[in-house]
Amino acid sequence: MGYSELMYIHLLTVIPCFFIGTIVLLIKKGTIIHKELGRIYMLLILITAVITLFMPAQVGPKFFNHFGWIHSFSFLTIYTVPTAYLAIKKMKCKIA
Repeated sequence: MGYSELMYIHLLTVIPCFFIGTIVLLIKKGTIIHKELGRIYMLLILITAVITLFMPAQVGPKFFNHFGWIHSFSFLTIYTVPTAYLAIKKMKCKIA
């Protein structure tokens, strides 16, 4: 799969995240719709992060002739999304 195909898949997953994330931030926390949209958001953003790891950096210095500084956000997302999900499941988060 080439860079262009990965870019379009990336856009198909990240654009809905913008709108879903905005809605999740604006609606009341703890409601069914908040939880369901949150799950969809987490899944889409995780897919987005994984996809970007297969896209070589186009600007700036590269590590291993592939990864750029922007990939650090992908690694951060791949760590924080499951961490947040586990915290939610263990009820170690506060609903304001």
